[in-house]
Amino acid sequence: MNRFANFAIVINRVVVILVVLAFTLPAALILAQEGEIALVPFTDQEMGFSGVGPEGWMVAQPGVYRRLNNETDLTALIESSALGFALEDITAGLLQRLGQTALPEEATVLEANTLTWNIYRFDVPLPTGGAVAIDLALAESPYSPFIVLLQTQADEHDALYDALFLPVVEALQPFSLNWAQPEPVPFAPLMEPERLQPEVLNTRPHDVTAYTQGLLLYDGSLYESAGLYGESTLREVNPDTGEVIRSVPVPAEYFAEGLALVGDRLIQLTWKEHEALVYDLETFERVDTIPYEGEGWGLCYDGEVLYMSNGSPFITIRDAETFAVIDRGLVTVAGQPVDQLNELECVGDYLYANIYQADFIVKIDKHNGNVVAIINAAGLLSPEERAALVVGQQVLNGIVYLPESDTFLITGKQWPTMFEVRFVPMPEATPAPEATPVPTAAPASN
Repeated sequence: MNRFANFAIVINRVVVILVVLAFTLPAALILAQEGEIALVPFTDQEMGFSGVGPEGWMVAQPGVYRRLNNETDLTALIESSALGFALEDITAGLLQRLGQTALPEEATVLEANTLTWNIYRFDVPLPTGGAVAIDLALAESPYSPFIVLLQTQADEHDALYDALFLPVVEALQPFSLNWAQPEPVPFAPLMEPERLQPEVLNTRPHDVTAYTQGLLLYDGSLYESAGLYGESTLREVNPDTGEVIRSVPVPAEYFAEGLALVGDRLIQLTWKEHEALVYDLETFERVDTIPYEGEGWGLCYDGEVLYMSNGSPFITIRDAETFAVIDRGLVTVAGQPVDQLNELECVGDYLYANIYQADFIVKIDKHNGNVVAIINAAGLLSPEERAALVVGQQVLNGIVYLPESDTFLITGKQWPTMFEVRFVPMPEATPAPEATPVPTAAPASN
């Protein structure tokens, strides 16, 4: 099963935080020492440690690193990587490095939202005499084991335990990948997703100048976020005629992305600018700017929380009022992460997501991240219309649910048409239209 692990280590009075990314990509350590932050690659056999000594932990290949400037880089590194090792394997390897044969029999149990931590305390002898105290916290939720390790001298243990160890444990909670569920989510079943295709009921015009990044329906109007630097807009659109009723430009330094409506506020993501732009629904006046970490791609609101994509296989769940991170979730199909999740639409218990650079839409169970259906939308455009598109840019993007008819509107970036469709099973005897596969590689530019 795919998983990742996090480590935190405190050495003497120098803080060293190590996040071990146990991925199929080259593993790495993230070090923070006296304010300096760096990424150090190492092999899974080396595990990055060479033992305990008076100077602390030795790190493999210390000369090979790149600076991580802030939490944005750390979050992006975690979320854009493939997943790998299991908790028991990492724990066994770590104990061996510490010269321990097993975990202590007794543990302190700490409940932190959906994560339950078992905290073990033991001493490790130093080769030069004496010992250091070790606190080891272990927690596991679907796809995500966590290990937090505190190493201290006796005279500083209590202060650092309270000031550093417990806050680090709490800080890992947004990476629990528990889909904001009150109880731990079981592993998503390894089921074969349903294969669907759009049945076109009718077509409607779409403005070819709109590089569609976000789309929603409210009170009879479509609200569209159109992207590109220097061309981004927020617009209200007549859903029947495609006529732009009103439009406001987005400042040229922003690349507009996904869009959601919460109460009377339209929230528009930006791609790499780390800010969400907030508008008054009635006036289109910009009333707020909300900072966030990482890239912004898709956004939707289910009436309770916001779901946000960033081009990786991860969905971030945010508080609708404050935009604070509540939790994250991993999207999988038959147990494998689904990459390049883009524009989102919330419909009941499901999220519908465009896959960037592909002709597919995936239907995701929002309680566990399992893809229950894959929709092949490759046959929407005529050969002439498809030939007129810019390859790799003017791709399928934009999903709107129409509750009165239980149908969907789907379109693409600068497409001339919106298609009203329902999703129906693909005929087994009929070859599917040619389509690019669901991506599992690292995300490309949006």
